[in-house]
Amino acid sequence: MLPNEQEVKRMKAPISGDGTHSEINASAHGGGSKKSTVKIALMLVLIAAVSAGGFFLFNMPTQEKQGAGKGSKKGDRPVPVTVATATIKDVPIEVRSIGNVLPFSVVNVVPQVGGQLTKVTFTQGQFVHKGDLLFQIDPRVYDATFAQANGNVAKDKAAVESARANMAKDQAQVGLLKANVSKDTASQKYAEAEYKRYMSLVAQGAVSKEQADQMSTNADTAKAAVDADNKAVENARDVVKADKAAIDTALATVQADQAAATNTQIQVEFTKIYSPIDGRTSSLNVYQGNIVQANQTTALVTIDQVKPIYIQFTLPEQNLDQIRRSIEEKTLKVDAMIEGQKTDLVKGGVSFIQNTVDTTSGTVTLRATFDNAQHRLYPGQFVDVIVTMPSNGSTVVVPATALQTSQQGNSVYVVRNGQVDFVPVEVARTFGDMAAITKGIQAGDTVVTDGQLQLTPGARVSIQKTMSQPPDANAGAPPSAGGDSGN
Repeated sequence: MLPNEQEVKRMKAPISGDGTHSEINASAHGGGSKKSTVKIALMLVLIAAVSAGGFFLFNMPTQEKQGAGKGSKKGDRPVPVTVATATIKDVPIEVRSIGNVLPFSVVNVVPQVGGQLTKVTFTQGQFVHKGDLLFQIDPRVYDATFAQANGNVAKDKAAVESARANMAKDQAQVGLLKANVSKDTASQKYAEAEYKRYMSLVAQGAVSKEQADQMSTNADTAKAAVDADNKAVENARDVVKADKAAIDTALATVQADQAAATNTQIQVEFTKIYSPIDGRTSSLNVYQGNIVQANQTTALVTIDQVKPIYIQFTLPEQNLDQIRRSIEEKTLKVDAMIEGQKTDLVKGGVSFIQNTVDTTSGTVTLRATFDNAQHRLYPGQFVDVIVTMPSNGSTVVVPATALQTSQQGNSVYVVRNGQVDFVPVEVARTFGDMAAITKGIQAGDTVVTDGQLQLTPGARVSIQKTMSQPPDANAGAPPSAGGDSGN
């Protein structure tokens, strides 16, 4: 049971010599309460002062903290750090961008003849090779037309042979008539000679005039026979010419019907649709059993050529001259990092530069070709593109791990006489594990590469390890875990 108020007062009262509690008067009791109130007030002020000091120290600017700790660190033990020495090297120019993967070519497969689609020989999304059979259109109508065309060609060839036979016969007739001409010409010469001889005998009175006239008639008859033979030869030659014209006509008919047969054969071949390229198929737009039309607007399927493949990206226009010069000198390197495989680079080469600069963004569009032998690049995919060009001059180089980023920019800790200074620097560019510095430090300066989290300006340090010099930037691009070989 808790004591009441009067019992508490008696317990707090001093004990008199006779062992009884002395009574505390009202004035004495009021003086004790005032002292307690003052003590409580002083404690509250002290607590408020400590809280304000902690709040001020917690929110103090970084450089003020560092300055405040400068003096306090001088007596502390050295901080273990790893350092490296700034050197002069050529650091390649590296520009990064986001690229979009594009197919090397896109083919819309459209039928060239109409008919029913009787067969589809691939699976949607399948990778097909050039020459693979994709579709079959019902060929029966075209086979029948082709057979008819071949029959016409055979008939025309027979007509050609018949015309040639007629011409051969008529040419033989010409020969026979020429023989008659020769025979009758000889008879004419003999008759004319007899007539001359008889005329001579008439003059001598050896024969009668009637006999000489008979010889003259014989000569005229022989001449008429020769003239008739010559006319017959000419007629026969005209017949031969007509035969030759008939042969030419028949040959022309053969050619026309042969062309028709060839066209029909092509149509028969068009009933089988083959892949024109190596690539990956899209989803089907027309399924088996449907009727298709020649040169219809809807493609049966679309094939994307993905080996090789393009990556299209943009770079700032201020890099254009350097890019063109590097392409001409064959020193430009293009790498792509696939999402989810940031350590795995695939290598390619620039194959196209847009002929104009985009005035809105101040960038120029480039297209790089990649072998894509393992099909890791996929059309529509976004990748990180790294374009590397030779350096435009030597600069001071430190390991990239030496850089510290703050609200004021980039800085490094420089070791001087066993202590560190926090030195602001200007970074031209980074390449792999190197950083090119244009302002702030000089070659030969020692910079901290590990242990910066324990440092403040002026802190003493203990060098545990000195890093080896950064690799020669001209040796190539940052190492990669693998990748396709480029062009």
